[in-house]
Amino acid sequence: MKLFTFFARYRAIAIFALITALVLTFALSRDFYSNAQTQKGKGVDVPLSGTITGKVFQDYNGNGNFEATGGTLLNPTAVDSGVAGITASVYDSAGVLRGTATTNASGLYSIAATGTGPYRVEFTTLPAGYSPSARSTDSVSGGTANDSGSTVQFVADGNTPNVNLAINRGKDYCQDNPLVSSQEYSVGAASFPFSVFSIPYGGSGNTAINANLITYQNPAPTSLANANQVGTTFGLTYQRSLRRLFVSALMKKHVMFGPGGTGAIYQIDRGTGIVSEYVNLNTVFGANTAGANPHNTADYNTDNGNTTWDAAGKLAFGGLAISDDETKLFVMNLANRQLYRIPTSGTLDNTTIQSVAFPAAPPSCSNAIDVRPFSVNFYEGLVYVGAVCSAESSNNSANLRAYVYTVDPASLTFSGSPVFQMALNYPRGFADNPVSALWQPWRPTYQNLAAPADTLYPQPELTDLEFDRGNMILFFRDRNGEETGYQQVSNPANGQLLNGTTGGDILRACGSPVGGWTLESNARCGGIGGGPQNNNQGPGGGEYYYQDNYPGGFHDEVGVGAGLQIPGHVEHMASAFDPPYIITGDGFDSGGFRWFDNSTGARTRDYVAYTIGTNFGKANGIGSLVALCDPAPIEIGNRVWRDSNSNGVQDPGENGIAGVTVRLYQGLTLVGTAVTDANGEYYFVSSAIPDPNTTDNIGQVNGGILYNTAYQIRFDLAANYAGGGPLFGLSLAPFHQTTQQGSVTSSDSDTIYVANPPGSPGGTWPVISLTTGGPGANDHTFDAGFILRPTAADVSVQGRILLQAGYGIRNATVALTEANGTVHFARTGSFGYYRFDNIPGGQSVIVSVSSKRYTFSQPTRPVSLNDDLSGVDFIADQ
Repeated sequence: MKLFTFFARYRAIAIFALITALVLTFALSRDFYSNAQTQKGKGVDVPLSGTITGKVFQDYNGNGNFEATGGTLLNPTAVDSGVAGITASVYDSAGVLRGTATTNASGLYSIAATGTGPYRVEFTTLPAGYSPSARSTDSVSGGTANDSGSTVQFVADGNTPNVNLAINRGKDYCQDNPLVSSQEYSVGAASFPFSVFSIPYGGSGNTAINANLITYQNPAPTSLANANQVGTTFGLTYQRSLRRLFVSALMKKHVMFGPGGTGAIYQIDRGTGIVSEYVNLNTVFGANTAGANPHNTADYNTDNGNTTWDAAGKLAFGGLAISDDETKLFVMNLANRQLYRIPTSGTLDNTTIQSVAFPAAPPSCSNAIDVRPFSVNFYEGLVYVGAVCSAESSNNSANLRAYVYTVDPASLTFSGSPVFQMALNYPRGFADNPVSALWQPWRPTYQNLAAPADTLYPQPELTDLEFDRGNMILFFRDRNGEETGYQQVSNPANGQLLNGTTGGDILRACGSPVGGWTLESNARCGGIGGGPQNNNQGPGGGEYYYQDNYPGGFHDEVGVGAGLQIPGHVEHMASAFDPPYIITGDGFDSGGFRWFDNSTGARTRDYVAYTIGTNFGKANGIGSLVALCDPAPIEIGNRVWRDSNSNGVQDPGENGIAGVTVRLYQGLTLVGTAVTDANGEYYFVSSAIPDPNTTDNIGQVNGGILYNTAYQIRFDLAANYAGGGPLFGLSLAPFHQTTQQGSVTSSDSDTIYVANPPGSPGGTWPVISLTTGGPGANDHTFDAGFILRPTAADVSVQGRILLQAGYGIRNATVALTEANGTVHFARTGSFGYYRFDNIPGGQSVIVSVSSKRYTFSQPTRPVSLNDDLSGVDFIADQ
């Protein structure tokens, strides 16, 4: 009986021990799985690593979406491109760096994150001048292959693809299908309405052959200035911040100057439509600084014979460009061959306007009188100036050359040698069958290679330079088009009415400002191109932009010297005569534009700006080109979150707070309202209309968010804090914490209390004060953390001590020091967990860790005890 009782007693003890062990095992496993994922079937504390992937891309139109197709012919868009050298970093909930990667040439990155998620992903090392673009999705759990979040995003443990970021530069931004502006010319002194005009960049989108001519002019041009206001101009640039066009005078036979004569630069205010003279170099620096007017204003038909023939390309202005910051104009004075730098505001006199002479002796151009600069462009912080050696003194076409120099815009110093140069004796086709388009030396008197009814004598002017992702496109204008007209007496030896026909050209040089450029050869450039080879047209025997012709063998060169490359677009736009492919003859003597695919050289579509009337037919009837891009808009905002450990840092796993009303003020004026979404995110964006929905998380600011302007983001709605409100019982997290690794401004709380901010209801409210940047300077770092209001009730503090690989460290000593000096100790268990209970709340304490086997780079952490705290973790150095 006693033996039975003994075994029964110990059997009960064994069963109790077994049940206790099972309960303890379940409790530990439940606690473990609430904090980390383990490898299935392993039974050990080894967390799963997450592979986080994505791309960083340049978002040319600022919509946050990755566009790879270029849109449609009627609504073309830029093709976005990956950006190399951006750093993506991953941090865990303890703030430990768990992986980093740098984007490759395609903008792609991949991080095999160590440790345990969730993670915070930060993007840093953006190139100079770049800002985050608008985001097109939230900043949680990644997105699709074509959308993007903000510069700080949060992902769970495990594999997360498409954690993408869009970035942009204000100077590269352009809205989809902008208006573009150009110039037309009208014979004589007629009050022509389209001296400066605009059309949509998409133009007609017509690619057909033998279509009705009118289908190539849909919509019709819109007049911006008439001939009486500006006369004949070519230089053209746009100050997008003030919606102001600048145009400069051009010397062209058979047509008048504007009211300011040879030295005038005009401005066109697109907001008011007012056209006025901006500056006149003949007034500032003395009469005829830009040359004397050679026209016979009483007879533009004969127009002083050889006097005006010789003046073409030698007086008034060539190219005109504006600096990226829009504070300076750069214009080439053809009369004295000097580049002028002109402020876009303030006093304009002989001290504020400065100039520098073009190099007098470029390579292989022995006579300074043959040096003829013209084109001016601003690209990547430098002014680019194009010129030709005219060979006028030698009358030898072998001496014809083209040059491109750079100019430092601050010092007005030309590069010591050309950054690109080329001979102009390459093979060309017909200017007008059977007359060759081979370039001829400039001549001071009337010349003609054609039959008596036409005038053809191709003379090169390098009138425009455009850049396609670093590659250079050179636009040559035939000077003969400035010396002739349509049914005008161009030959002073007789009174015969003649038609001028030009033979301009478009060439491509592949490379970059860093590595230099190599001229196209045999219809290929940089290993690409689709044009026919070995047809004796173009450098090396073929022509890259091979469809700058008129079909049927009439004209092999129809370009008239101007181009437009909108950043990111896969095509460029060029001025042309007879632009449509109509071989029936209906397209003859028209003028307009043609678009070319930069990867194949093929024509993509055409637009007709004019048909024959009082225009110049094939004699350079179209001027320059500029896109009327809007300034890049601004987007600001980011996240409102519950700072559960009260450390003022957005730790992974801390939730956003939904339903918080956020208001944007400019001074006293409320300009935008947003309500945080389920992730706590909010954003204010520029808009041209009042916000149709002030209850979503996107606050639309009518009239746009202004540049370089002070704003405040306020949480000043009383209902936010009332019972049932999203911020009820909460107060602000610590402000601007700097102890965390990574980007401090991206992960801290930027909000402080302000009493009675002007324009808000009376009271003390959380406020973020900020000043915006320039165009495109989006900022997604304006965050607000909230914690429970301090309480005197006892609270608990718990966390975990870990190795870098995520294993728990046992027998580590954790100390909690209260504000009054009282110290509490705890020792970690098998999985590295520790816990303090019954700690008085409403105070700040110091939690520290020590271990005999491991060291810690951050062994102490200050925390605020406003509530029970969990996740106060420490990571060992090894």
